[in-house]
Amino acid sequence: MRVRQFLKKKVIKNPSDLEMQMQLFAYIVAKHYNISLHEVYQMSEAVFKQSLSWALAINEEERIAERKQNLENSTESTDVVDFDYSFLEGED
Repeated sequence: MRVRQFLKKKVIKNPSDLEMQMQLFAYIVAKHYNISLHEVYQMSEAVFKQSLSWALAINEEERIAERKQNLENSTESTDVVDFDYSFLEGED
């Protein structure tokens, strides 16, 4: 129940939310590398941060590929045009 409520939130508002976010990051790393949460908690901070970065990046690439595949499957044409909006995230 507490996890579902946390996942619906868009902003970390208190220490409890921060704790839940850290648990979520640990879960993401454990799931990505197919290891236990205990093994994740034994990682050094540097290894954890690097592992989390890779896991999040790979998950995002998989989401993009899945979205592209869904588009290809739902259209008669196999032409898919990629739009790169990453320039919007850059600083002025």
